[in-house]
Amino acid sequence: MKPIRSIAIVGGGTSGWLAAAYLARKLGTAKGGVAITLIESPDIATVGVGEATIPPIRSMVAATGISEGEFLRETGGSFKLAIRFDDWLHVPSEHRRHSYYHAFGSYGRIGRDLMAPYWLQQRDTEQRSFVDYTMPEGRICDAMCAPKRRGDPEFSGPFEYAYHFDAARAAKLLQRVAVETGVKHLLGKVENVELDANGDIAALVTDRHGKLEADLFIDCTGFAALLIEKALGVRFDDATDQLFCDRAVVCRPLYETPDAPIPPFTVATARPHGWIWDIPLSERRGVGYVYSSRYCEAEDAERNLRSYLGEAGRNADSFEIRIRVGSRPTQWHRNCIAIGLAGGFIEPLESTGIYLVDIALRWLSDLFPDQSTMKVAAQEFNRRMNDCYADIIDFVKLHYCISKRDDTRFWIDNRNQETWPETLKRKLENWRFRTPGEYEVGGLPAVFGLSNYLQVLYGMQYFPDLSGREAQFANMEHANERADELQRTALAAVDRLPEHRELIGMIAGVGTGIFASKL
Repeated sequence: MKPIRSIAIVGGGTSGWLAAAYLARKLGTAKGGVAITLIESPDIATVGVGEATIPPIRSMVAATGISEGEFLRETGGSFKLAIRFDDWLHVPSEHRRHSYYHAFGSYGRIGRDLMAPYWLQQRDTEQRSFVDYTMPEGRICDAMCAPKRRGDPEFSGPFEYAYHFDAARAAKLLQRVAVETGVKHLLGKVENVELDANGDIAALVTDRHGKLEADLFIDCTGFAALLIEKALGVRFDDATDQLFCDRAVVCRPLYETPDAPIPPFTVATARPHGWIWDIPLSERRGVGYVYSSRYCEAEDAERNLRSYLGEAGRNADSFEIRIRVGSRPTQWHRNCIAIGLAGGFIEPLESTGIYLVDIALRWLSDLFPDQSTMKVAAQEFNRRMNDCYADIIDFVKLHYCISKRDDTRFWIDNRNQETWPETLKRKLENWRFRTPGEYEVGGLPAVFGLSNYLQVLYGMQYFPDLSGREAQFANMEHANERADELQRTALAAVDRLPEHRELIGMIAGVGTGIFASKL
């Protein structure tokens, strides 16, 4: 056995520093375990456009040793209970708008039965949305409440949640924690990559530090993919034939007033050639129009973004981001692992960017090999990552293909089944006459489970035809009683939870001691 003694991470930013901070604790760097060195260029800054996440981020942050209060204070963060989707179903008009929540809570049940079929059978008369019928989170979002209270345990609360945060500030915090945990930090550029006779990376040739050798190399150089692509030639599979958006124009407006409510959810608003994210941070918003350059010019995209922002966008600076949509079928090749944008990227509609870094690091830690078993570990890692990307592509494309928007070629082409993944086609064909099965979706390495699919399908009015099957669902009275109970839970929660801005203000003032430490 020849253990891995050293890791070199190339590239900083959120991906690089999260990798460094997490692996340093998992691999015992400060206690004489695996040595970790991170080298990053001094000329490349991390841009904090506003990052939205999904709930696994909580345990990842906890694993780095950062307290929840410190993380939120230092990153300008806020809580996230859901995504609100505006205008995805049809083109809005003065008298017709459509919105629905995709919340993090679990799907509603009565005993072993799903509540979904009962809502479907009475949807024309039921005054509550699918989310309000089956879970309490929608009402909590409407009331602009935080998901927890001061004094609740760190990283947990009565409702499922994630975070919004500034990526640049997060990178600085993670850098500090990583260095304190034994990570060696180098500023410099990698000018060349030397390979050994077997094709593994032997050393990095740097401008300031000579040769940097390691047993394992992690590529966090973003879309540049300095190691995995430029040095090792691993291919990238483009996915823009299915997900068209490949650009974003971004700005960072302030709130209209210092005491304006902070929504505990991301807003995703459909537009003619893409959609706009609106991420509420503690001190400002991060707003970006994700669009397809095949259908829209940059100038039109910027005008559309500023139209959405109104007065808030009048003096806000903007910049463009080019997106490389797709992934590498081999993200762990020989002794190099691509993590973050170097491995792949799916547009941020369902906030999976940081999650893909998160899950890659967890799997790397679980599979961590010695040098003789690296090939076996890499095969399993790549299988999981490929399944993960495929699941995300299916779920993101779902939002487009069941839309009824037909105002532009962008939306018409998204509804064309020739642009759908075959796996998604099969799912939707199956779900025309039944609700999804409990074990049909979800479970690692899949990202999205049954609750996620139900909320989007029925939020977007993709209803199955259940006629003739009414006898299978004989618990209508119990289902409605359970729906009433869930809404009583929601109303009670609104009474006892603080407003979101109020709790964020407490965190800014108190910081690390605001939540109870978990044993």
